[in-house]
Order: sequence, then structure tokens, then C-alpha cells
Amino acid sequence: MNTADAERRVRELAAVADLPQGFDTWSGVLARLPQVRRRRTAVQATAAAVAALAIAAAVIVPLTISAPASAAAVARQAAAAARTGDGLPSFELTEVTTTAPAGFQPEPPPPRVTDHIEYADPSRWRDESIATQPFHEGTQKITQIRNGPLTASVAGRRVSITHVAGRGQLPFSPSVVGQSVMLHKLLAAGSTGRCAPSASLAGNGPPIDGRPTLILRVGPSPCPSADFPQANGPATFWLDKQTFLVLRAVLHGPGNRVAQTISVTGLRYHATFPAGTFRLPRPTPASTLCHGATSLPDLAALRNALAYPPLIPSSLPEGLRMGAIGSTGATASHCKVSTFTITYQDRSGHPAVQLYEAPGTSPSVRFPGRTVAIRPGLTGILNHGNSMAILWWIQDGRYCSLQSGGLTAGVQLTVVPTAALIHIAASLRG
Repeated sequence: MNTADAERRVRELAAVADLPQGFDTWSGVLARLPQVRRRRTAVQATAAAVAALAIAAAVIVPLTISAPASAAAVARQAAAAARTGDGLPSFELTEVTTTAPAGFQPEPPPPRVTDHIEYADPSRWRDESIATQPFHEGTQKITQIRNGPLTASVAGRRVSITHVAGRGQLPFSPSVVGQSVMLHKLLAAGSTGRCAPSASLAGNGPPIDGRPTLILRVGPSPCPSADFPQANGPATFWLDKQTFLVLRAVLHGPGNRVAQTISVTGLRYHATFPAGTFRLPRPTPASTLCHGATSLPDLAALRNALAYPPLIPSSLPEGLRMGAIGSTGATASHCKVSTFTITYQDRSGHPAVQLYEAPGTSPSVRFPGRTVAIRPGLTGILNHGNSMAILWWIQDGRYCSLQSGGLTAGVQLTVVPTAALIHIAASLRG
């Protein structure tokens, strides 16, 4: 092997090693081989050159000394930081996630979520999350606190405590709305097999909040996911060069449209927190939480069972009358329920329309459709097909829907005109 062959071989190895753009491999090798004697064989010289190249890469690749050099390894390290806190010191940050619609999702993610995270270690952290609900439903604040083996979730006046086995989820992992998409993409990029997307390092990125960054590019998914359509297209991640924490991300979904962006601001490492930061609040008494389903005989029983006054139609279109009432939860005096249905029958006694009502923050299906005016100051979303129509809206902090046609909760409904649904909706009062 002559010098030209050796140079060609070393440059090929450098390309596989994912070195930074612009790094002159051969000149770097020559500078580190002043003691290679001419009497060595060409094979020996090439072996020495490759060894020197490895030393040069360890020095010049813009990663920490212990960091992996390949794009897939970087993706794995970033995913590990997000899932387990691997390599992360204590920190405080604010993170904003914006999500665009990406196909029909029964429970669409909030278009904007702002998280303020205080992180001491994997077993002590606090996340205050403010989510803008879809379809202009307002905002919802949820606070999660981890302290040792227990995690508290606070939403409004309700506090639930969960015992965590092992490390559990971190505040910047799938427990946060939207972060599951980012993590899904990083895990795919760090995996192998036919469903692993391409991954490459694009050198140094601009500083973000004073932190040097590394750019990781991930190609579109060879195996698109209906669960995470925002992760099906290409994505770019700006990673903290020392900790691999994601400081910024842009993910594309169907049609190569921007589906989600993540931006970190106000990052402060090695933070200390006041005493009580991770203290858990008192849980909501178990006696106020209900499970199961039951039927109720009349509206008086419904009002007595609910945790809030129901919204009931004050008038019905001609030919409809009230039928069965169902609720989620028991009707014991100490237990209040929050979700109910009322099925209205047509002249023949067949189920024709069903009213469903639940708290506005409940995981109820947000069907896509066209906006319709219910009455002045109140609009709804109408999803209308050949054999089924669903009208839903938010009123007084409650999610309300009316369905005609189709099957719901095991009940087959006949079809009524959409005008009848709007009539019923307009008459709902507390």
C-alpha cells in the first residue's frame, strides 16, 4: 500500500467516524505521525495512521470526552437524559412546546404547553405545566411533584398520590404533554433495524441561553406511527453539548409540515431550591373519588349524585322525550360523580339522541368538524356524516356533546336533523 492508498483509506475511515465538517483528516494524521520511520511497511504505517486518527477524533469531535461519536449514539444519550436524567446536574428551566394539528387524534394535544421545571435529581423534582386546551377551550394548570417514592399530581382542587416503582418518569419525559413525541423520535434514531430513521451530526449549533449546542438531524420515519404523527417526518434537535439535554427541537409531521417545536429558556444548572419545594400536598380523600357506572331514575337523582349542577335542556324538539339517565360512579351520599349521559327517544320509543356531559378538562374526544353558532356567545363543532352527527362544545367549564345516529355506549341511535341538535344545545341551562 503506497502513500496515496493510505491517505484514501484514512479518509474513508474518517467519513464513517462522523467527524466534524471541515476537519482535514490526512493533515491531522501526518501531524501526529512524526516518528513513523520510512523502513516500516505500508501496512504498519496505515495501522499507525488509523490509531492516530482515533486520537485526533477524540480530541476534535465537539463532544465531551465520554460522549459517543456517532449520531445514533448521540440520539441514545439524549433519550437517556430525557428518560432517566442520566448525566444531568440539578437545574431550573422553562420550556415551551407548540404543537400543530397532524391528522385526526381523538384527544388532540394542547397547541401550547409551558413547563417550569425544578429538578434536583431523578427522585426530587417539580413541574408546573400550563396547557392551552384545543379548540379555544381555555387553559389548564397541572402540577406534578416527585419526592422519593411518591409522585403527586395536582389539577384544580384534586390531588392524587402515586407510588413510583424505580425511577419512574421524569418531568421532561412522556409524563409531559408533547415530550413523548420528542422522545419517540430520539429513541427511533438511536435504534437499529428497518424502522430506524437516518441520523447525522451537523456540527455546532448557536448558543442557547449561554450553552454551547450540537445539532442532531433525524430523517423521516420508515415506519410512520398513527400514535405520534408529529414524529413521522424529519426533525432537528439542538442538544446541550455537555449534558445532551434537548434545548430546542423542530419536528415535522405529514406532508413535511412543522408539527411541533420545543424551546428551552431560562436554563440554570447546579440550582439549589428552598426547603419545601418538593413537599407533597395532602391527597384528595378517597371517599370523594368514584368508580363504576350506574343508572339513575330521574333528574332529581342526577342532581343529587353530581359534584356540580348539571346542564339540562330546557326544551326539546317536537317528537323527542327524555329516556334513560346514566352516570359514572356510585350514588352513595359521600360520593359525587362528574360524568353522565341522557338518552332521548323519538316518537316510536327508539333512542335517537344522546347527551354526554363531563368536566371540560376530561379526556373526551374532540371530533373535528365545522364551527356552528349554537346561540350568541356560544359556538360548537359539528361533525356530520351520512349516518351519524356529533355536536360538541364547552359551556361553563363542561364538555358537552350531542350524538344522533351511530352506536354509543352500546346504544344504537336513530338519525335526527342537525337543526334538532343545535336546538337542544341552545336550550342547555344549569
